[in-house]
Amino acid sequence: MSTNIINGKLVPHYILFIIPSWGDLLGYPTLGKYAHHNVSKISQDLVIFLGGTECAISSEMGTLYYLFGLGYYYVKFELQSGRYITDNRQLTGLILADYVYDHLATSLNITLENDRDVIIGEKLFKMPIDMSFKSENKLTFIRGTLMRNLFIPYKDIFLEFIEVLRDPKSFQIEKNGHMLLSTSRDSYNKIMISGDIEYEAKTKYLEAIAGLFGITLGSDKHLIENFTSTELQNINKTILRLKNVYSSIQYDPMFLFSIIEKSAPFLRSGKPFTSNQEGDQMYKKMPKESIFISAEDRMNSFKEWPVEFKRQTKEELENAGIEKKNKLYQPQQPETLEKPAVMKLIKKEEDFELRTMKRPFIEIKPLPYIPHENPLESLITLKKIIEENYDIQTIGRAFEIVRNNIKQKILHVNYLWELSKYINVYQRAEPNIGLSSKEKVELLRDIDNWIKITKQKFSD
Repeated sequence: MSTNIINGKLVPHYILFIIPSWGDLLGYPTLGKYAHHNVSKISQDLVIFLGGTECAISSEMGTLYYLFGLGYYYVKFELQSGRYITDNRQLTGLILADYVYDHLATSLNITLENDRDVIIGEKLFKMPIDMSFKSENKLTFIRGTLMRNLFIPYKDIFLEFIEVLRDPKSFQIEKNGHMLLSTSRDSYNKIMISGDIEYEAKTKYLEAIAGLFGITLGSDKHLIENFTSTELQNINKTILRLKNVYSSIQYDPMFLFSIIEKSAPFLRSGKPFTSNQEGDQMYKKMPKESIFISAEDRMNSFKEWPVEFKRQTKEELENAGIEKKNKLYQPQQPETLEKPAVMKLIKKEEDFELRTMKRPFIEIKPLPYIPHENPLESLITLKKIIEENYDIQTIGRAFEIVRNNIKQKILHVNYLWELSKYINVYQRAEPNIGLSSKEKVELLRDIDNWIKITKQKFSD
């Protein structure tokens, strides 16, 4: 990709950067393949980055935001056989096109709305490694929030990532080059790796993986086109430093926030990122969240998502796979022949399954009053709304009201994240469409579980 570099200055920025669902961020572009088999379902696709250097590079094609450090793409998925498989790839860089960055920066923030350098949102977790400038009260709150929303739900993945970091053969940047997870237009939803990577490692790394369009060679060329040799040397030094720190620190596996606390003394970044460190009462809401320092000059601009990269829901992507499978593997038998009884039964089961997944047309009706004083009553009202067949967009608004009510009264319950995910999916649904019978059953089961959790919390 030929670029006209306007600003290629590297910015030291030691952060923990998490994308809870890569597919959700990109609008579920593909299920991908694994070992020559189609993937039928993805249950987890987490991206973790222990970042050290960031940069913004602009050209006539737009702005690309880079984060360099130690990264990990983890995916848990299912093949058509129904068997779950996990896979992962090491990363040394993340490339976010301006439209992806803006989508991240304008996504819903679940909590800590008044802290510009700590983001706990529906599509992103971001926090500085060095938080020595924060008050003890604020730090205690951040610890608890991160543990509940990040380190406990994704504990096994973090432990796996740290074990990979401790392996002397991992992240050998000088030996194997860079591995870049990219959303640039010419390498959208792909990982670019170096052509110099060792043959054995290259063969394994290039194997197909769920959730991505592919893994290709070309990271060397991309970096040379966009960075000077001195800048590349500095990037590599930072990655090696991060590798040395995180592979040697001692941490408590039962309290994963200790990874941050133990590494912070070695990764002081000097001047804090935000000038408004503790003055929450003086906080001014910005149009976008401050994710990267290098994007601060674009806080008042927004790049629309390109039409060529069509967004869809997870359900639409997975259902498309089911429809394609049924079309490809439908038995080619003359209709005059009597089908065996077993085949009839299978066909009936398939037809029933498709009927339960079909979303009906529903007339829009106004939401009923949702009690806000008692979170339990809010959830019970939400359950009635689901049972009474409201359209999906209205249900999304109900979820948002209930979530905000719960945040005001309880602050922290482990299903807030799930509420936010439903809000994001349902509010983007087509108008006048209701929940399928299968969605309805699964959603009511989730709400019953949330009601049970809320009752326990009030009784404690």
